[in-house]
Amino acid sequence: MAKITLVGAGSVVFAKNLICDILQYPALSDSILCLMDIDPERLATIEKLARRVVAQLGVKARIEATLDLREACRGAKFVITTIQVGGYKPSTVADFEIPAKYGLRQTIADTLGVGGVFRALRSIPELAKVARTVQEVGAPDPLLLNYTNPMAMNMWGVDRLTGIASVGLCHSVQGTSGQIAGYCGLDAKDVSYLVAGINHMAFFLKFEYKGKDAYPLLFRALENPDTFACDRVRFEMMRRLGYFVTESSEHQSEYNPYFIHHGDEVIERFGIPINEYIRRCEAQIASWGDLERDLLDESKPVEIHRSVEYGSTIINSIVEGKPSVVYGNVPNTGLIENLPRGCSVEVPCLVDKQGIQPTYIGKLPPQLAAIIRTNVNVQELTVEAAVTRRRDYIYQAVMADPHTAATLPLDKIWAMCDELIEAHQKDGVLGEFEPVARNTGKPLSAVSRVFLSAEPEDVPFLGGSREARFRLVAKNEMLRAFQGSIVLEVEGAELAGSGQIDLQIPAGETVAVPFVLQRPDGADGALTVAIRSASPDTMETDFHMPKRQQVTLPASDAKAPAVELDWSGNAVARGRVWMEGADLALELRVNDTDVKTGKDISWWKASAVEIGLKDAVLPTAQTAMIVVIPDVEAPQILHNGKPSQSGTAKICRDPSGYALSLRIPLAQVGLQPGNPFLFEVVCHVNALGTAHGNTRAAWQGSNEPRLDQSRYALVIPE
Repeated sequence: MAKITLVGAGSVVFAKNLICDILQYPALSDSILCLMDIDPERLATIEKLARRVVAQLGVKARIEATLDLREACRGAKFVITTIQVGGYKPSTVADFEIPAKYGLRQTIADTLGVGGVFRALRSIPELAKVARTVQEVGAPDPLLLNYTNPMAMNMWGVDRLTGIASVGLCHSVQGTSGQIAGYCGLDAKDVSYLVAGINHMAFFLKFEYKGKDAYPLLFRALENPDTFACDRVRFEMMRRLGYFVTESSEHQSEYNPYFIHHGDEVIERFGIPINEYIRRCEAQIASWGDLERDLLDESKPVEIHRSVEYGSTIINSIVEGKPSVVYGNVPNTGLIENLPRGCSVEVPCLVDKQGIQPTYIGKLPPQLAAIIRTNVNVQELTVEAAVTRRRDYIYQAVMADPHTAATLPLDKIWAMCDELIEAHQKDGVLGEFEPVARNTGKPLSAVSRVFLSAEPEDVPFLGGSREARFRLVAKNEMLRAFQGSIVLEVEGAELAGSGQIDLQIPAGETVAVPFVLQRPDGADGALTVAIRSASPDTMETDFHMPKRQQVTLPASDAKAPAVELDWSGNAVARGRVWMEGADLALELRVNDTDVKTGKDISWWKASAVEIGLKDAVLPTAQTAMIVVIPDVEAPQILHNGKPSQSGTAKICRDPSGYALSLRIPLAQVGLQPGNPFLFEVVCHVNALGTAHGNTRAAWQGSNEPRLDQSRYALVIPE
């Protein structure tokens, strides 16, 4: 007498079919059938119905019912799972409504795509919980038979987390075989076939009628408008791949990028039912009351028939020893050579007293393996997310989905996933995942550190001062507090006080510790502040200020020093700089074949030339940032980010770039004419930006994309 447990027996109609199937086998007619669900009302309904089936069949089976999973699994040899974590509401509704906000349309959303990913993330932990419970309290060598979608991801996840003997079951193979026999006008009992692949994307490698290849009949049916209209997406995929796939057109349309993404005309032409699963669920909910009354109406007999589901056949073959062949979803141990090992594959399986013995297939036709792998990529990343609880794999799984990738850019994919994660966690059906750095695919633990830097309060040792004030800035981006010692090592100056700083920083906070450097008399060389820490939790950025280049600007352009800017071997700009009375004069040729300007472009993204200026004598002097945007008709000059009349600019454009002629009255930008001043030039070159990002090349050969005051040259007017 075997104990067979149905977890999720509240799926009343499906559970009723399984119960009828099981009890019609003589070897199973005295089984213990334990029904378990989390919904007491649904559980009571299926318990009453099961007892009616037992009475009507006149068998000796014993019916048990419980809300307790552990009790349901105690002593069970076979456990069948038919669960839907989160139910239709709120989870399935969220899986449709949130993606729809971002422009992503779905049909069924239970196998692949963003809907399939999140259904798997909800289901895998619960199925693993069932499996572990069976392993702990079930009969020796128990078998898990799963009907819960997404089948391939769930089976892969359960195998990774528990290793229990298990098989995933679906009716798509046997259901489709009957369909295509009908499309060809054939009697299904005379049709034979060989199918392999993954669940919902397995293909009929052989389709034969009375021992002869029947694919020619199927291709003739393809050209019949009436037949084609019954199953448009699958026939279209057969036209292109050469083989017929096992799952329906509405499913198939969202497993690849060829249909839904291309708009209403394609959707209408292929008869794709957007939001089909929502309509089905709503119809079932609306009819449940009448269906329940009909099922429990004792004035009428229970309708008992044998379904096409494989579950009862497997159990009977193991108990009785009578061999059978079923299609099951099992780990790929080399069964299909050109699909990844470990993934869940759907292949023919022999079943007898030894259990489930999958059939070796070898290599699929390469085009089939290729399109299947696009689905397996999503499955693999989803399973990694479920097993490791790493949030980054969720985004990357959805990125890999063919339909989603064809529809949405990356920022929308990220935002959509964030919203789904938040919604499902709020509903208590998803659990926690390791945080990631915002809008990145990196776990926060992988990029989170205590970031240490030495930041000057102003340009160090400016205007003859022999003292410079700094701050050690420590930003703790970890999820825990940090405690440790930091050592400062200084070259080119002397540290006032101890070089050791002890830090205690709460999670997510930043502290700044001041320190002072003093220059010995006569010293004016390079300055380096090196930060040393023995902790692996810190990242240290040293401060380096090279000895400033000193340039004397002549009063005419005849002896003007050259301004030369290079980037990765490319000549970015060439020019000269000199004093013209109390004005700074700059002539610059900028090599930019993709000049970008305009009111709709921020200046830091446009083609531009930045001039940095700061008086080297006045202790209160502020840095003046002059930006010139090379509009031909009216070059724009910005002073510290605002439109300014501080100077004049002329632009001469040609196909290879532009020439800039600039005059800046020093007094208008806060410099005292005659005083030494600090000076730097930075160019925004969009032609290079195509290959290298928004490139900014600075005088003195720097390629850092920011203005750093330590790179200024000290300019002495003549």
